[in-house]
Amino acid sequence: MVDPLSQLFVEAITHSEANPEKQKKMHQRDEQARWFNMRRDHTIGKPELYVYDRFIQLCDPSKSGNRANKSHYPSFVSFVGDTSVGKSTLVRAMLLMGIANTSRFPQSENGRVTAQNDDELVDLVKAMNERGKDGPVTRSGSINHLTDPTTLGVHLYLDKGTTMGPGELGDPSAPMSDAQYPILFSDCEGFGAGDAMTNAERAERMESDTSDAREREFGASRNRSPSRREQLALQFQVKPNCYSRGKEGVDLFYARFLYAISDVIIFITKEDQRIQSELVRVLEWASKAVHKSVNHPSRKTLIIVRHMANIHEPALYEAEELRRLYLYSKPEKLVWEDSHILKEFVDDYNNKPETVARYDLRITTNDRLYKALFNKITCCYIPNKVKVKGKPQELYKQYRVLRALIESSVRDGLSLRAESVMQYNVPALSHILTRAFEHFAASEKPFDFYLAARRDNPNPQSTHDHIANFLRHAFECGGDIKTVNDMVTEVTTIALLIYTYHNFLDLGMFL
Repeated sequence: MVDPLSQLFVEAITHSEANPEKQKKMHQRDEQARWFNMRRDHTIGKPELYVYDRFIQLCDPSKSGNRANKSHYPSFVSFVGDTSVGKSTLVRAMLLMGIANTSRFPQSENGRVTAQNDDELVDLVKAMNERGKDGPVTRSGSINHLTDPTTLGVHLYLDKGTTMGPGELGDPSAPMSDAQYPILFSDCEGFGAGDAMTNAERAERMESDTSDAREREFGASRNRSPSRREQLALQFQVKPNCYSRGKEGVDLFYARFLYAISDVIIFITKEDQRIQSELVRVLEWASKAVHKSVNHPSRKTLIIVRHMANIHEPALYEAEELRRLYLYSKPEKLVWEDSHILKEFVDDYNNKPETVARYDLRITTNDRLYKALFNKITCCYIPNKVKVKGKPQELYKQYRVLRALIESSVRDGLSLRAESVMQYNVPALSHILTRAFEHFAASEKPFDFYLAARRDNPNPQSTHDHIANFLRHAFECGGDIKTVNDMVTEVTTIALLIYTYHNFLDLGMFL
């Protein structure tokens, strides 16, 4: 018998809309999820970066500043890969898995979602339907646009987040009961699309043509898509020449920005005939970005997803077998031998002052190259639903496997930042992201997270500054107000006594 809920999830995840009018409306709605994108300005020959307020919409919808989200610590998971490999499908799958993981919908021992009664089933369907309305939009089901790229720019989606127990983040003595750790999924425009028009752009053009027709008919002067213009938070002319090389330059900008902020990179591929070259491509992608950000502790994980491949191999459900296939299929061959990009990266890495004298730090094997680019590399196989027809539970199980890998990797990143006391809450991260957009649009130098975080909050230079800084941190940390007030009184009193003592000593030198 077929598990009906597994079937429901699989159909909701893999559905492709063939109706052009419905597809257009889906893209218009999903346009609200766009976070940033680059477009070439043909009049000046330079690309322009458009940044929308998507992050604030998701993480601080009431625009409360520090009050509502000072204990919210987001993590970014970025989906990258060629066009038409199913990135948006997997993002949708992970968002729906977040719904399935909530306590409202219990699960049996084998991981299946169970509904105790019809009301629970109705609630589940409603929740999935609402989640699906907000995107992402998957590949068009129209025969005329099957191979066209779907997404324009980078879209951002908010997940339910992970559940952390006391002490999981390295501080068992002071667990934050009100802390939340949401996951943000970024769906990146596909690589290798060239100058082909995306389905999202086609929908926008159709909307623009309709608006132009209305203007001609009624003589009205109207901006296209005013809702998007209201959300436009930042706009930059991108100055570095490396980003001016057409789609290749756009992909490079996306790579550097997403690698800098992400804890998890999910690279999707379905090319079994080019496994080695696909590995080289994702390593090249990372090598162009790994040294373009500093002072941001992160255990970056790469998850290679074999998705919708032509050949169905159940043996590849085993992560270690799939990992062997991708990372060690040719153990005698150095993966950078046939790549001038990786070869240049290895040479630069090995000639750094800190590695010249330490042979054990130099990249001499494939494993050392992997370690230089990612803390961990793992793999996951998700088959094409056609290849497992009649067995939706098999496909649903693999979606759950990928979801578990993501949550585990996010926890690793959060734990490291908690240990290094460099967790960024929503207000701090919003500030840092703005600085990152400004930096990457203007410079090829590495982006320094520490300087970005401190730019508008400089080191105190006087006693007044130190006390003001202490008071701000004390009252932002939360906790029992009486305890905080007592601590503030004691610390401030001691600080003033020390200040007075030093001043009297200095005064005595002149008497």
